[in-house]
Amino acid sequence: MKLNRISTVVIIGVVLIAIGVIVGLTANWMPVQASAEAASVDSLFNAMLAIATVVFLIVEGGIIYSIVRFRRKAGDDSDGPPDHGNTALEVTWTAIPAVVVFLLTIYSYKVFSDIQAPQDNETVIGVTGQQFQWTFTYPYEPFADLTPEQNKAAKTSMVSNELHVPSGRPVRVEITSVDVIHGFYVPEFRVKQDAIPGRTTTARFTPTEKGIYTVVCSELCGAGHAQMRNPVLVEDPAEYDAFIANLRSKARLAATDPRRPERGKQLIVQKYPCGSCHTLDDAGLKGIVGPPVNGIATKAQNNVDNRLSRSGVKTAEEYLRLSIVNPSAYLVPGYQDLMPKNFGDPSVMPEDDREAIVNYLLTQK
Repeated sequence: MKLNRISTVVIIGVVLIAIGVIVGLTANWMPVQASAEAASVDSLFNAMLAIATVVFLIVEGGIIYSIVRFRRKAGDDSDGPPDHGNTALEVTWTAIPAVVVFLLTIYSYKVFSDIQAPQDNETVIGVTGQQFQWTFTYPYEPFADLTPEQNKAAKTSMVSNELHVPSGRPVRVEITSVDVIHGFYVPEFRVKQDAIPGRTTTARFTPTEKGIYTVVCSELCGAGHAQMRNPVLVEDPAEYDAFIANLRSKARLAATDPRRPERGKQLIVQKYPCGSCHTLDDAGLKGIVGPPVNGIATKAQNNVDNRLSRSGVKTAEEYLRLSIVNPSAYLVPGYQDLMPKNFGDPSVMPEDDREAIVNYLLTQK
């Protein structure tokens, strides 16, 4: 009798393990593998899925068996027999999960270590999270014919709101945040790393599949969290190099004429998160969290909604500047005080950037 029970348990265990293995081998729940690291992450996920399937079947099977086998019979209102437990069973169901968790810990650490291991000739890209947009800073080589100050200004312009990466080249992203915690997450790369104010975290990946993907924020960061999505373009190395060359030419122009209106337009589209909150047709911004910026210069000049008198300023230029450095000074009726308060900090928004944006907004009649 005891031998029959053992044989039954062994057979059921083998069947459940086989089902788990099949689920783990055939699961295809993840998006396309667009990086060299994606395969190892998927293997880890499928291993955990296989184990979870076996545990689920054992637990749910045991519950169903107990409901059927030990259900109260009609007319039986007596108490059940006392049961003081089974020491061997308790040790078993404690020891086996402990071993499984220990092995998964080792496996997970190996996958993580392999992904984060430094590689030769990495392309280093800075990533900054802010409410509610990602911005990306690209490598900069100084121009020999520019002054140190001009090169410094040009370096700050090597920024885009699109993440361009070369296919087949290892990439290291250095991630930070200027306001709250964000989560840098590219599902197709199987990369997720927190962006923490005051700290720099890193993530590594090697793109393998050309295409356009999306970097999203995986941490609830405010009212515009759902719109915090930026394109990721995996390109041939030659296309990536051409993108960098074009960015360098714009950076050079920014260094020699940093406050021109055209640069202001470029800044609110590519560097600062204006488009995550505001609508501005001329710049292609489609945000809905904050008030629309269409015709803002005319509205300010005409003191619409008493925005000049209530702000304590006299001109549209002063109003626009104040709205950037101290957005709480005047709130457009119907909108909340959600705009970041740190744009008055030169380390967040240099004066030349602010004045270029003001000069561009003055053209929005």
